[in-house]
Amino acid sequence: MNKNKKRNIIVKLFMLIFIFFLIIYLSKEAGYYEYKMYNKTKLTQEAILKFENDVNEGKDVSIEDYVIDDYVDYTNTFTDIGYNIGEFIEGVMNKGIKKTLDVFRKLFYE
Repeated sequence: MNKNKKRNIIVKLFMLIFIFFLIIYLSKEAGYYEYKMYNKTKLTQEAILKFENDVNEGKDVSIEDYVIDDYVDYTNTFTDIGYNIGEFIEGVMNKGIKKTLDVFRKLFYE
């Protein structure tokens, strides 16, 4: 690749990063996150009122009736592999650091 093509790729990459930054920044400034949190709070307040009404009326109450579970599990084979690789690297690093510290301890303290 010549110098102009490399420079062109770098400029496009920075422009793409800048566009992502602008999207995130503008969504924050527009209050998107706060609006989502407000809706969750509103739903929680409505659930509390429903719970209090049901208790006052003597109905049988269960937590599943009042809590909205919106958890979505995004794990798949690739995330499991990535997690296992990370755990392996963490184990290797911990063992390596412990052995290095043991060597220093033997050199300087014994």
